[in-house]
Amino acid sequence: MNDRLMKLVIALVAVGLFIIIAYQAYAGVTDEYKTETAVIYSSADAVSFRGVYIRNESVINQYVNGMLYFEVSDGSKVGNGSAVARVYDSEDEINTIQRISEVEDEIDLLEAAQNPGTTSTAQPEFISNLISEDYQTLATSLAKADVSNIGDQRDNLLTLMSIYQISIGKETNYNTRINSLYNELSSLLSLNVTEKSTVLSPDSGYFVSYTDGYESILSIDTTDDLTADEIKTITSGQGANEIKDTEIGKLIKGYNWKIAGVIDNSAHVYNAGDTVTLSFTSTPDVVNAVIERLDATESEDESVTVLRCEEMTYDLVQKRVERVEMTLNDFEGIRVSRDAIRFDKDNNMGVYVLWGQRVLFKKLDVIFESDDYLLSRITSDSDYVAVYDEIILDGVNTADYMSNLDDEGLDETEDEEYEIIRYTLEDIKDEEDTAQENDASDDNTVSESDDESANTESSENSSGGEVINFE
Repeated sequence: MNDRLMKLVIALVAVGLFIIIAYQAYAGVTDEYKTETAVIYSSADAVSFRGVYIRNESVINQYVNGMLYFEVSDGSKVGNGSAVARVYDSEDEINTIQRISEVEDEIDLLEAAQNPGTTSTAQPEFISNLISEDYQTLATSLAKADVSNIGDQRDNLLTLMSIYQISIGKETNYNTRINSLYNELSSLLSLNVTEKSTVLSPDSGYFVSYTDGYESILSIDTTDDLTADEIKTITSGQGANEIKDTEIGKLIKGYNWKIAGVIDNSAHVYNAGDTVTLSFTSTPDVVNAVIERLDATESEDESVTVLRCEEMTYDLVQKRVERVEMTLNDFEGIRVSRDAIRFDKDNNMGVYVLWGQRVLFKKLDVIFESDDYLLSRITSDSDYVAVYDEIILDGVNTADYMSNLDDEGLDETEDEEYEIIRYTLEDIKDEEDTAQENDASDDNTVSESDDESANTESSENSSGGEVINFE
């Protein structure tokens, strides 16, 4: 009776252990892991500040009796003695001059569009593709609020559309419209509008049609002495000289300029000599710059910075002060939360990802680290994490087991666990049936004098692990 009870207990323990292990394995396979999708992410050290533009500027002074019409746009390079503006008696005369220019441009556009040398060789499909490209360029410029070349882009688009109309037979020519424009031009010219005087550039440089009173206060050569208080005074719009009535514009000498500001560099991220990128509120363009000066002040979270730049555009001459963002070490890669990071047997840093019904280990090529996440280099190597991978955040231990099981083989401990799981309920039942048959045989053939030896043999069988070996 005791032998039967002992064997029954062993069988029950074996079944219980199997159920526990099988359930854990099943739960590991069917677990709804908490995951995040791998996406491309940009990260950098950046600081925003109110910047003061510093250039070598000279004021153009000339007494004007009338209305000014500027011949060149701001930021245009002009030569010594070239006309930058003309003076007219009234605004109506300026409107007439502007309309004359518009009519002449449209005539040139239509005559070019119906030129036989162009229309006879134009292929509709080719012209259509050019129209699509120009339209996208124009739309992108508008979306970025970049209107510096909007006039030229519009004219190019209109010319292509006019050529297309003729190439598909929608229009034969534009003679009617051209004749109408010539009649309007003749009428405008008959008004005999002439300028009273002309404003000439006294030197070569980049022309700007306004002054702000800081032209003689700020210069590239005086930035070494610029203090945080002086910068704050300028950004608040104070400290400028009075603007005279004779000031009609200014010239910027050379394409070199600087921008100064007060930043928080308490973490010592930035250093003099660093190459950075600057972005502005007034333009979508990004400008490269070098930190020429970075001096700490009495305040721990304030440092004076002066940056040197060599790119001049229309937008960059429109303001004296604006919000600037300075960026250092701009990285782009695949974002991975620190909670997901694990190491494989070879001590490779990586993450576990869901791949269909499987769990795989993928390595990381770290290019940037922060407190909460890191960036892994974007690569086509399948051994590394890729865009849109489902990265496992929770359940990594189970993932580790499944990954090793599927792809890398098992270590010694995992191999023992796997051997246990391989037992089935049928295996246990077979062992139990064998034990019961032995019990029945013992009852029929063993005498009372042999009980002691039978009990000894049964005890050895049960303790020797023949039913299930959990060693």
